[in-house]
Amino acid sequence: MKKPWLEGIEIVDVNTPVSRWGGWFETFVITAAVIAASFITQQADPFRLSGGFPWAVLAPLLAGLRYGFVFGFVSALLTLAVLGVAIDQQWQVARSFPLPWAIGIVVVAMVAGEFRDMWGRRLHRLEGAYQYRAERLEEFTRSYQLLRLSHDRLEQTVANSGFSLREGIMHLQSTLDGIDGLTESSLQKLIEFVAEYGALTQVCIIGITADRIDTSQVLACVGERFPVDEADPVLRMSLDSGELATVNLLQDSVMDQARLLAAVPLADSSGEINAVLAVRSMPFFSFHESNLKLIAVLVAHGVDHLRFGTARPSVPRFIASFERAYQDFSRFRLDTALLRLSGNPDEMRGIHEKLRFSIRAIDFICLAREKDQYVVWVMLPLTDITGAQAWAQRVADIPATSAQEWMPINEIDPQRIRSLEQG
Repeated sequence: MKKPWLEGIEIVDVNTPVSRWGGWFETFVITAAVIAASFITQQADPFRLSGGFPWAVLAPLLAGLRYGFVFGFVSALLTLAVLGVAIDQQWQVARSFPLPWAIGIVVVAMVAGEFRDMWGRRLHRLEGAYQYRAERLEEFTRSYQLLRLSHDRLEQTVANSGFSLREGIMHLQSTLDGIDGLTESSLQKLIEFVAEYGALTQVCIIGITADRIDTSQVLACVGERFPVDEADPVLRMSLDSGELATVNLLQDSVMDQARLLAAVPLADSSGEINAVLAVRSMPFFSFHESNLKLIAVLVAHGVDHLRFGTARPSVPRFIASFERAYQDFSRFRLDTALLRLSGNPDEMRGIHEKLRFSIRAIDFICLAREKDQYVVWVMLPLTDITGAQAWAQRVADIPATSAQEWMPINEIDPQRIRSLEQG
């Protein structure tokens, strides 16, 4: 198909061969016509051996320029054959066969034919290169249109998504409230929530037995069940690192062996891996870094909620939540701000009771002892220091007499939180 930018230009299709029978027929016709015209115009000396321009050379010249070396050479031989017959029958006056004249005819035919073949081969290569580039351009155009369509759908999906990470964690906690422990029913609720929030279409949770993945122990599943190979490179990478692993992070040598798109260890804040979430399929527009990290964060918070959500007293729950927030910052750079309030015991108990009703859905508060001093710790996940201070200004329950200390999670010594005692 001729491209719009080549309108008016004749394009030779290299995939359509020229009919050789048509070439031979035209060569014979041209040769016969030129010889006949030579005899008609000058019967005594049709081949112009005695003088003048040898018009018979036109037949090999035209055949060579039109179809190439072989056709021009055959036309020259036919012309010389007719010349020999004409001399033998005395149609052409000549004392002997004109060898120089014959050699000149053959040379002209050969040069013209070789010239045509050389340019034909060059044009053939150029046409092949043109067709290759045209096909690549069409493929690029199709890929661009598909990418543009996928981008538009992704924009629509993001625009229609009303959840933020904070809201996702909040909805996850409300979904898992009242459920204690990593049971099959609780894991099924967890995987259903994560699959809906992260747009997963085929995913399951595989159990671990004696520190080894047990592919026969499917604890929860969404979508059609699928076999899981414990030697899958994505699964092995996830277990070895204890973090999110995806197929695009594998080396090229083992990428063909992977059947999973992603794997997320179900590890609590203490680092214990209880199971593995294996992702087999998901929409193309959902397979990007932000969504995969969001899935990993939701899974981690869900496991912690099932393990420690009903823990009493509040200090162990606060420490577990701090460990999770600390890991979220280390792996995904998610900000968390902490507020430390100190004062006399009665004042700290009063502040703790008041702030319990002022903190937000996923925030944590605890009354603890720190080196024989009563303190109140408030942790605001997914909030930087500026946002945390703005929250404190809206809360009227923090007395100005108490000592306040604001800290981002990356500037606090984790051991300071781990050493807290129940107040």
